[in-house]
Amino acid sequence: MSNQLHTPPTISIRLIRALCRTELVEEIEGNLYEYYWIISEDVNRFGKIRFWIQVLTYLRPSTLKLFKLKNSGSMFIFNPKIAVRSLFKHRVSTSINLLGFVIGLLSTIFIYFYINTELNIDSFHVDKENIYRVIRTSEINGAPYDVGVTSGPYAEALINDYPSSINTTTRAFPQNGLVKIADKKFQENKMIFADRNFFEFFSYPLAEGNPGDVLSLPNSVVISREIATKYFGFKDPIGEIIEVDNEYKFTITGIMDDLPAKSHLDFNMVFSIELFEGFDWFHGWWNNGLVTYINVPNTQQAHYLDTQFPEFMEKYFGDDFEASGTKIGLHVEPLEDIYFNNKTRFDPVVHGDLSSLIILGAVGVIILFIACFNYINLSIAMAFKRAKEVSVRKVLGVEKTRLITQFLGESMMLLLASMLIAIGLSIALKPIFNSVFELDILFNWADQLVIAFMIGLVLVVLVTSGLYPALLMSSFKPVSILKSGKIPLGKNSFIRKGLVVAQFSLSIFLIIATLLIGFQLDYMKSKPLGYNKESLLIIHINNQEIQSNDELFKNDLLRHENITSVTSASGEPGGFHDGTVLQISGVNVNPKVRSSFADTDYLKTLGIPIAAGRDFDRSFANNDSMAMMINEKALAEIGLTAEEVIGRKVTIPGFDIDRRIVGVVKDYHFTALNNEIEPQAIIMGYTHHRRFIVRMNDVDIPNTLRHIEESFNKHSPNFPITYQFHDEGLDQLYADEQKQARVFSSFSGISIFLACMGIFGLAAYAAEQRQKELGIRKILGASVQQVILIISKEFITLVVIAAVIAMPLTWIFMENWLHDFAYRIGLAENWMVFIFGSLVAGIIAFLTIALKTYKTAASNPTDCIRYE
Repeated sequence: MSNQLHTPPTISIRLIRALCRTELVEEIEGNLYEYYWIISEDVNRFGKIRFWIQVLTYLRPSTLKLFKLKNSGSMFIFNPKIAVRSLFKHRVSTSINLLGFVIGLLSTIFIYFYINTELNIDSFHVDKENIYRVIRTSEINGAPYDVGVTSGPYAEALINDYPSSINTTTRAFPQNGLVKIADKKFQENKMIFADRNFFEFFSYPLAEGNPGDVLSLPNSVVISREIATKYFGFKDPIGEIIEVDNEYKFTITGIMDDLPAKSHLDFNMVFSIELFEGFDWFHGWWNNGLVTYINVPNTQQAHYLDTQFPEFMEKYFGDDFEASGTKIGLHVEPLEDIYFNNKTRFDPVVHGDLSSLIILGAVGVIILFIACFNYINLSIAMAFKRAKEVSVRKVLGVEKTRLITQFLGESMMLLLASMLIAIGLSIALKPIFNSVFELDILFNWADQLVIAFMIGLVLVVLVTSGLYPALLMSSFKPVSILKSGKIPLGKNSFIRKGLVVAQFSLSIFLIIATLLIGFQLDYMKSKPLGYNKESLLIIHINNQEIQSNDELFKNDLLRHENITSVTSASGEPGGFHDGTVLQISGVNVNPKVRSSFADTDYLKTLGIPIAAGRDFDRSFANNDSMAMMINEKALAEIGLTAEEVIGRKVTIPGFDIDRRIVGVVKDYHFTALNNEIEPQAIIMGYTHHRRFIVRMNDVDIPNTLRHIEESFNKHSPNFPITYQFHDEGLDQLYADEQKQARVFSSFSGISIFLACMGIFGLAAYAAEQRQKELGIRKILGASVQQVILIISKEFITLVVIAAVIAMPLTWIFMENWLHDFAYRIGLAENWMVFIFGSLVAGIIAFLTIALKTYKTAASNPTDCIRYE
């Protein structure tokens, strides 16, 4: 083993030589070399931290050199005792600054780890730069969109057609199912079926098993540590049998280790995809549901493939394109882009929101800046109290450099104490933070980047908040101060006011943005959707038993007095809707629409109104098995009137079926309000159904749910029921927006609290500085309220200026934020929110000032004006 491996970092040795006494350096270096040798043999990832802790233990008063400045006598360049004494003496401002820095640093730590977690998605894959996902491209009447899933044949065809451009391929097929191990049975939703090279293609770590072998057999499965503990406890699960959907048996061949970072694929069980090789649908080009990945030699080859894909699609889909009159395309997407590309449709992978990340980072910076501004303001305000101290020290010969170092040292002590408290609180509050904001933050304190960030954060805050006050106080002229007892703050007053304006501008910005985001969410929740969304229960059709007994199950449900209607469909509003092309007899236009397969009770159950024609009707059973309806948007795309289109025959090549239009439904929002209403076809058919939709009365819900569960168990005894209330599903459509609302509301509260802490301290010093003036005013007849108003006037003026600055900035931000919503509130119609947010900040500021200055305003004026 190389000696270099056991050589301590050069910077640690230099630090010891620079700071420690000469006669002790050789002994300390020897101890460090020996200690570093010991921890180098230790695989513990915290070894480096332990080494640096050991280095710091040698930097103690008994080992440090005595640093002296010329003409400074025996005084140290930085005296910790003086710093501690000063901080304790001015404990009100110290407490305010400490609390402000703790809150600011705590917010920054959480936000940093969250952003770091999000930005490191899939970072552990060895070939991440060469991995791409195959994306289908499509459009609905001129509006393009991407599709995240492909069919089984793509992978083999791609590597056969482009062997020099593609190194290898792999596929993942996300699924859910009933998992049974011995007597334990659970519905698992994080399952994928994958090719045998899946663990070679990606770098998902294995605790047990070889990446090239774990999926080599058709009935093999790899499970996570969590699943292993859940089903087997401390028993070794290798070789055990897993049964899926009471039909397929798999043997456990590997155990996945904990991931070093999050992944866009969220799974805890990986089954061999060879199970599906015997099914015809798996080999159909139009049966999409798999995620296909390719590994290419370099970026140039990825770009080359994009240019070749039109020819590839024509080769395998040419006849279908000609028959349908429409085309789909193909392109590749880098692995690093997948997570933040949340615009892709029909995408079974996990996504994040980059805009939310940027906003959260900006909010964290705002909070930290407000804390820094507090420190600067209070330090400037404190300057007049410490002026005589500084002047005396300068008269005694202390140089300006040493004064700056002393004041920066005080700031550093305060910052280090704040950082230690913030780190402790972040560890303790992590579960609460994750729960409140629905985040999944990973803390990795041993990461060198994290250590560098923490050190850099302290230094940045030190320079931002501590340098100017230190320069200011060290620049005082002792003769004039000792003679007059006053400090010529001059332009520093302008700086102090500017910082107050900046603080409240940021706070008002967050308050107004919070209110408007909340209004937008309320608008989306309350906006009429074109159907009756209340009292709907969505039951998943998750097995063949319930699918084959769907009519019997529906009839059983309808026997309950609180259930008024039941339908089965391929998807519910806000859920899955496929896409297809309509070929209408006598019409040259072939509109592309979103499709919903449903039974005769679909419109009745959802309360969707009919614009023209009729609903599906069981009395027309023979004819209505071939019926379909379209919405008004699709009618507009076709270009005919409702009377002209009703009765026409429609061929749907995507599903190889024929139907006849019997009605036109009014447009309703079957997707999120972020998107405009698209053309839709509601197709009669008892295939492709994925959901039961149950309409209930709002009476005795627990008893109704019990009846539903009993009916489900009766017709599907071997599978558990899974269901969700429809309004809960709609809320999930706006999860990112709701998360942003929680972030803004929480951090706007923190920002206004910090700003008020700062103005609280400033008001206290303003009252103390002007107490003689206020005493004279009281003798001349001023009331307590007038005195409070005198002190408040200056600060309220600053808040008004802050509001004038914040309002247009918030308007610009909200215009950009609302841009992604097809249906949104109008800012002009909500102009009062801008006024209200500013008033809230002003009222809080006034109450804070009044609370602090009341004692001064109510005191005996003779106490204020008497001679010292």
